[in-house]
Amino acid sequence: MKIGIAGPTRIKEFCETLKLKKIDYFSFLENIGKQIALTGHELVVVPAQTNAPGIIAKAYKNAGGKRIIGIIPTDDDDWGLLDVEPSLADEIITCGTWRNQPEKLCEESDVLLVVGYSPGAMIEICYTKWFKVKKVLIVKNYISAKLHPEIEKDLDLEYIEKTQLMKHDFFKR
Repeated sequence: MKIGIAGPTRIKEFCETLKLKKIDYFSFLENIGKQIALTGHELVVVPAQTNAPGIIAKAYKNAGGKRIIGIIPTDDDDWGLLDVEPSLADEIITCGTWRNQPEKLCEESDVLLVVGYSPGAMIEICYTKWFKVKKVLIVKNYISAKLHPEIEKDLDLEYIEKTQLMKHDFFKR
């Protein structure tokens, strides 16, 4: 199974907004990466050293995870690839530009794990309506509120506590 990861890029600001300790959030991300590695599932991320998906991917890789699929907008001349770290990925799938990135992430993922809201994560969540993602799992501990009902009605969502995440059926071997 391929687990797509969506979450914030600007972790410092994210933690300040939700009044989280940055060290606790980093610990959660690293632990999730290690736990997913143990399941034998693959990861689908935009590989970067500084975003939440990238931190999960790095811990996953260090724990012997099976395969990281990196979605990279190699042809983007508008915003470039400043924070992207291709060496984190075992396989690179180009998506052209950043505008195509959410679509490609959803096309490649069976499940989307959301570890915090951000503008990019919101786009990725909404794109699951049109792509093969079976379920969107949103970690309740790292959001300020649930999505609006008019959005929820069109998506296969589940809000889950961080302590219950690895017990979910999608994370079983």
